[in-house]
Amino acid sequence: MGSGHCRGFHGLPNCEIVGIADPDEGKLRVQEFPWGDAPPPFFRDHREMLAKARPDACVVVVPDHLHRAVCEDVIEAGCDVFLEKPMATNIGDTDAIIAKARAANRILQIGLVYRYSNFYRRMADIGREPGHETMLMWCKELRQCFPQRPWFYSQAMTGGSIVEKDCHHFDIFNWVIGSEPIRVFASGGQHVWKPGSTIACGYCPDPPRRIDEIDTVDHAIVTVDYRNGAKASLILCMYLQPQNVMPEGLEIGGIARSGRQFCGYGDARLGVGGLGQPFEWEEIDMVSDNDGIGHIGCQEQRRDFLRCLETRKEPFANWKVGRDSLVVALAAEKSIQTGQPVDLSEYAPCPA
Repeated sequence: MGSGHCRGFHGLPNCEIVGIADPDEGKLRVQEFPWGDAPPPFFRDHREMLAKARPDACVVVVPDHLHRAVCEDVIEAGCDVFLEKPMATNIGDTDAIIAKARAANRILQIGLVYRYSNFYRRMADIGREPGHETMLMWCKELRQCFPQRPWFYSQAMTGGSIVEKDCHHFDIFNWVIGSEPIRVFASGGQHVWKPGSTIACGYCPDPPRRIDEIDTVDHAIVTVDYRNGAKASLILCMYLQPQNVMPEGLEIGGIARSGRQFCGYGDARLGVGGLGQPFEWEEIDMVSDNDGIGHIGCQEQRRDFLRCLETRKEPFANWKVGRDSLVVALAAEKSIQTGQPVDLSEYAPCPA
């Protein structure tokens, strides 16, 4: 994600990258980025970067358990923040980040990239259309494992697989349904990825690696109840091999109270049908939100961040939607651990 953000922000005309920090010297390879003749300075400590480069804003792309500490340093340095998802590994750290940013009057945008894609914005338009409000949603997230880096498999460092991976999909549920999630029940466990497993993720450049400590789930089924009576369900599998997803790709769909249905496949095919009508497939612009250089929505989220820096308006993917999606994921992790449904009222709202 750090490499992607470097390339993306570097390609925008109203942005200058003035410094990059990473404690892993091997990651700081200037030749990997299209800097031209004037690469930005590189630092092995983000605090040194803040002091010497004096940026106006920072993109925080670090392992999840470090989000709070790095964000607090960035905000104290007077910077606005683009924070990758999930916001943190627990609600306490999440609310501390929010409180710090609000007290300092800093922009805080969360990397919920689907909110900026033409595909999911169109899905939200369909799912929220008056008279066709969505009452049932589902998502099939059937994929291969996380990269073979130990922190991905640590509950303490990620908050759990569902927190690390699926806050995106819970955000889509929340956004399209347009009601408050109130209750979560989940079941999950370890079918394949257990302590001592050798991990080989197809999209990670690292060689296969044995990971001795794994306490995260590799599969789950999550059900979410909403205040308006709507329901949503996520099916997660993280041991599909060798493909990253099933042939139809990531599937997200919904059914309206009217009986109309919509369904999206692989972030690319979106159809609407029902009410006695066959499915009609829409052609979605898959390029203008990413400029053809990354995940759908990736450049539009960066452009929005820069607009917010100039106008001081709230980002579309603001701290509230970031927190709301995280609460569902945290409750799902807790439900798996306890075997009981979780009432979301126990996650007190963020202080004003």
